Amino acid sequence: MLPRKVTLSIVLSISASLGIAHGEELDLPRLLKNGSVRVETAEGAPLLRHRDEEPFVPASILKLATTFCALETFGRDYRFKTDFYRGDRHTLYIRGSGDPSLVSEELREIAGHLAPLAPHLERIVIDPSLFSPDIDIDGSSASLNPYDSKTAAFVGNFSSAALYRRKDGSVVSAERQTPLTPLAQEAGLKLRRGTSERINLGHTWQVGTRYGGELLAAFLRESGVSGAMAISVGPIPAEAKKIYEHTSSKDLSVISQELLKYSTNFTANQLFLILGIQRFGAPATVERSQEAMRECLEQRVGWRDFHVEEGSGLSRKNRVTAAQMALLLKHFERYQDLLSVEDDFIAKTGSLRGVNSLAGYFDLTPQRQVRFAILINSDVEHLYKFKVASAIRRYLKSTVN
Repeated sequence: MLPRKVTLSIVLSISASLGIAHGEELDLPRLLKNGSVRVETAEGAPLLRHRDEEPFVPASILKLATTFCALETFGRDYRFKTDFYRGDRHTLYIRGSGDPSLVSEELREIAGHLAPLAPHLERIVIDPSLFSPDIDIDGSSASLNPYDSKTAAFVGNFSSAALYRRKDGSVVSAERQTPLTPLAQEAGLKLRRGTSERINLGHTWQVGTRYGGELLAAFLRESGVSGAMAISVGPIPAEAKKIYEHTSSKDLSVISQELLKYSTNFTANQLFLILGIQRFGAPATVERSQEAMRECLEQRVGWRDFHVEEGSGLSRKNRVTAAQMALLLKHFERYQDLLSVEDDFIAKTGSLRGVNSLAGYFDLTPQRQVRFAILINSDVEHLYKFKVASAIRRYLKSTVN
């Protein structure tokens, strides 16, 4: 194997034949520390590369792969549908669809549709059977961070709540649109007095599911529905009658854009699990989704010798190369409008402890856009990826003819 600087010199010599003039040396081994980079033209010709065939932990730039597979499988206009049934003893049944967009505003709208159809309810029973009950996403932990919220077939507000704990110890909702429910009240007691924070409500899927039921019950009461509305989890009996099918107000392109902008791990893994269901049927399992992602990325992108453990980038078992990310970006160009822009980079960021990554597009000239992927697996400051990307962009702008 050639030394890194020799390899870099060869690459830069090759790049010169592709339109890069001689300029000051860019010391990529020093700049990247332990990492890789690939910058390529729209046609796929490499302008700059370093260890781009070596696998690294990608962190959240893996969400580009998850959203790509979801958009390619379902289409930009796809909308989740959640079914509601009425049973005996004034019972409302809910069949979860994995919709990640069931936030307060959406649940309030659902309640408005259900209120005249079920004016009195004693029970709300949620059927979670679309997802396996033993799903464990590698990389998530038992923290209060909402990024650690558990996936489930029916979940309210990403299984998280924005709460304020007053100095007297009482807890109130920190969002005007979201009522305080019993589960949120209990979780808010974990906050320090006088602090406001959005927190993960629990460490099992049942918590997020029950919280969704509690929120819906609160909005049903606002809409005039009476009854105890006790929340439980269970199957839908065959004799229950379907009374309402709710279509999400957000299509998949909007969900994907928000996922990429806010790097929402919960949403990414909901899509990851739904991909497994689409390919292999219910219930969703991590193994089925891993296989669905593998098939998608091999067949639609051309990836080989990679590993996707889950869909968000939380797991350190995920392994991809800079060259693979650049190839994905070639196919992702039709969805480029869904990415955020920072410092004129149209890109997705990724950060874990000891992982710093950035992948996307930038312009060398107003008429010439390039793709790039940077994966750094060493302890650097959070924004270091942008310092590396800016240095590379400056270098290429000064040397490319």
